[in-house]
Amino acid sequence: MTLLRLLAWSALAVAALPAGQAAAQDPTKLPQTPRTNAITEFRDGRGIDKTQLKAAQTDFANFAKYYADLVSHPLIHKAAQDPGLKQDANGREIPNVDSMIKDLGRFLLDPNPAVRTSSDDPRPKVRDWNADYIRELGAAFNAALKPLVETHPERVVRVNAARLYAAVCTTGANAHWPTVTAWVANPNTPTEIKYYALQAAANLLDAYDVFDYRSRRHAFTVEPRSAANKQIGELVAAVQACVTNPNAVVPLADGKVENATTDQLQVVGFVRRQAIKTLGRCRFVTLPGPTGAPIYPAHTLARVCVSDPALVPAPGPADCGEAVIGLCNMAPVVNGTPVKGYNGDAVAEAVAAGIITFAGPRASNPLDRSLPWRGYAMWMNDAFRNWRPLFDPLYDPSFATKFEAQLTPKPVADIVARVQTSILAPMDKVDASGKPDLAARVDIEGMKAFLKQLQSNPKRSNELITGVPATALPRVDAK
Repeated sequence: MTLLRLLAWSALAVAALPAGQAAAQDPTKLPQTPRTNAITEFRDGRGIDKTQLKAAQTDFANFAKYYADLVSHPLIHKAAQDPGLKQDANGREIPNVDSMIKDLGRFLLDPNPAVRTSSDDPRPKVRDWNADYIRELGAAFNAALKPLVETHPERVVRVNAARLYAAVCTTGANAHWPTVTAWVANPNTPTEIKYYALQAAANLLDAYDVFDYRSRRHAFTVEPRSAANKQIGELVAAVQACVTNPNAVVPLADGKVENATTDQLQVVGFVRRQAIKTLGRCRFVTLPGPTGAPIYPAHTLARVCVSDPALVPAPGPADCGEAVIGLCNMAPVVNGTPVKGYNGDAVAEAVAAGIITFAGPRASNPLDRSLPWRGYAMWMNDAFRNWRPLFDPLYDPSFATKFEAQLTPKPVADIVARVQTSILAPMDKVDASGKPDLAARVDIEGMKAFLKQLQSNPKRSNELITGVPATALPRVDAK
């Protein structure tokens, strides 16, 4: 059974709950909606006073328990299978998991400098005074949802709880990091859970440290900082393994990829794409790994871009597209200090190779519908626009347009301009009927010529970080 079929089955599966579980909930009535006044006050306030902390923790625990009871309620799963089932015995509308996530989103704070106080105020909406709220809400939801994901007897409940957990991780709360890391790193985590654990990991890596937006640090915050770096490195390393090691996604016979069935390889490819997307949320080309030694997430994404033969199954267009977007998110600057030896030529070469694989189907057939091409054109344009500022050690993401453009390596600036004009602009262009403009040609041959130009440099180095052999990339000739 492929993962796509498995996820579809999980979303619709219905089975009777064990007697003990049924006794805990009335199977005909949804759990009572909690009062949210206190939660809203804490969300909108400036911190939680120590004298209020215990009462606040009780409020958060009750709030999280409601969502745990709701996502595990048998009516949720029955309604997913029976379109005629709309209300519970009290006449309340039965929500689906998507509507639960949307409803819960009102109470989740997203620590991101792009989420501003107002259109005319560049300061981030989520500030350091929201740290207490984020911490306590995260701890409550971790306690309420983690047991459902790990031990609930019904697979459909485990999957839906994992989906809800992933949404809660947008806050970046400390409590979620070790939980998600354990799920991603454990080879015995069911694949359908690991897929949503990778989405949770992406949300964690997306969140910023509310105490230091300028450095672009990830959200996990403890002292000493080395302990925080270790936790972040553990998660990134676990995600990297899901990109490079098929056994981290699906345990294969004797651990050998040559023993994988066709269905298993399809599952590996499907989940790996999410792992690639997740790894692209890491904001630095290198960071301390679990042991303190450096790890190089940018090198992993570059390997995807150049279709490293060691990666099985071979990366496809969507994989390369996500890897390119991820590379554009990774700064060669850590805490204001440029990464020594970062090779702009090598990363430009990797991006060029990734773009060639990504855009190939669209270039050969303007009517190709294998990917949402205009969507990717928009996402990539954003990625390339945000890439150049990351080479400025003084760059502040709260002021995204202010940076020293001359600090961007020439090959990087060149490929940004080339991709935007010769690949993405024609990919996005449509005619009067809204269909792809057949006269707007995606210039894949020009990109191949640019790649050959980069490869012909007599001083060419294949190391992404010069002087670090572990970051060497295989050469892939443009065909």
